[in-house]
This record gives sequence, C-alpha cells and structure tokens, in this order.
Amino acid sequence: MIKRFLAKYTAVIRLTWIQALEYKANSLVGTFAIVSGVFIEYLLWKRIFLTRGISEINGFTFEDLMVYIFLSLVVGQLKSSWVTSLEMITAIREGELNKYLIRPISFFTYHFMLFIGYNSLFYLVYFFMIAGMVIFFPAWAFPSFLNIIGFLGTLIISIYLSYTVYFVMVCFAFWFGEVRALIIAYNLANMVLSGQMVPLRFFPESVLKVLQYTPLPYLVDLPVSIATGNLPIDQWGTKTLQSLFWSVAMTFLGLIVYRRGIQKYEGFGG
Repeated sequence: MIKRFLAKYTAVIRLTWIQALEYKANSLVGTFAIVSGVFIEYLLWKRIFLTRGISEINGFTFEDLMVYIFLSLVVGQLKSSWVTSLEMITAIREGELNKYLIRPISFFTYHFMLFIGYNSLFYLVYFFMIAGMVIFFPAWAFPSFLNIIGFLGTLIISIYLSYTVYFVMVCFAFWFGEVRALIIAYNLANMVLSGQMVPLRFFPESVLKVLQYTPLPYLVDLPVSIATGNLPIDQWGTKTLQSLFWSVAMTFLGLIVYRRGIQKYEGFGG
C-alpha cells in the first residue's frame, strides 16, 4: 500500500520536474528577484544606519539584518504556493475537479506534489546561493551544524504549513465565485507579517501578541531566526512543536472544508 502510494505521487513529481526543466528561466527570474530585493533593502537600510548614526537596531547589526533579509526572501520564495493555488481554484470553478473524484488520487496530495515539483529548480538554485553565503561569509549565519539541521527541519515544516494554509483558502472556491483576490491579499499580508520583509522583532508588542495566535511566525521568521542564531536554542523545541501543531490543525481544517465543499460541488464545466 505504501509502495503504491509513493510510486503514484513520485510519478507526479517526476513529470513536474520535466516541465520545470523546460522553463529554466523561472529559476533565473526568481534568483534575480531575490538579488534585486536584497540590493534594494541594502540601500534602504544602509541609509537608515548612516543617517541615524547607529551600529544596530533592535539587536541587529547591519550585516545581521542583511543576512536575515536574504534568508527571509529565499524562504519566502520556497514556500510560495500561489501558482498551484490558482490552478486548484480553476479546477474547482471549471469542473476539472471531476477527474479527482472518479480516480484513486487525492486532490490535496496531488497538488502538494505538483507544488514540490514546480519548485524543485528553486530548491537547487537557492541551495547553492545559501551554501555560497556560508562559504564566503562563514560568520554571518549558521553558527553551528546544529543551526543547519534546525533550519532545514523548520524549513520543511514551513513549506508544508504554507501549502495547507493555501489549501484552506482554495476550498472557499466551492462557495464563492472569486477567491483569487483572497490569495493575492494573503500573499501581500504574508510578505510583511511572516517576517519576510522586516524581522518580526521590529513589530510593536501589541502586533506580536496577535501574531503568536496565527501560523504566520512559523512560515519565515522561525527557520530564519534559527539559521542566524537569533532564537535561543532552548526555545527551538517549543517553537517547532507549535509549528507542527499548526501544520496538523491546518491539514484537518483543510480536509474538513474540502469535504463540506464537495457536498456543494456541482461540477459545472466538467
């Protein structure tokens, strides 16, 4: 049973690898987006540090901040599932979901494998980018091998958690005619509130108290804080368990909403 399951869904990943390799420009564009984003942030924060005549802000030196922003942009790119989400919304609205209902394949798992496959080139490119940073700037991030392990573990959780959040929003397409606007609005809010643009440490305490009751801090800030050594090691276990809790909770919520939506689904356009 397990062997059949793995064979079925790894085949999906292999097919998306073939498609991804046909469009290598996607990786180049994504890399350019990160490099240009870091360059813009560099100019902005450099001016702030020089104008105010300070050496650090909220415990971040200029070099620490640049490393945090670089890793945040990389993690943010790896966990983005909005392209897959739009395809899923189209499948629900245009009746393409029918093929998942009559075949032994999971709508949730199939698109998660598509998401992994589509981003496979990004994984490879960004691995070399991060490895290059560790080699040429060894004191800037990953102070120990344990930080590398912690970063990779929480990164895997954040990628899955991000997909489950998208899946929940996608399932609202069963009831509403236009859900793409919700995905776009979430993407914009997520870039700020997950720590992708600015460290969460810079946010007011009142905002942080609200965010701690959401999965947002575990999408970017947690893996990056572990990578840069900003999170004390005695808090790793608690934070990781909280991120796992949100992953399980969002998975069950998504499956519940999906099953409720199937009862409303009429397969128009199929």
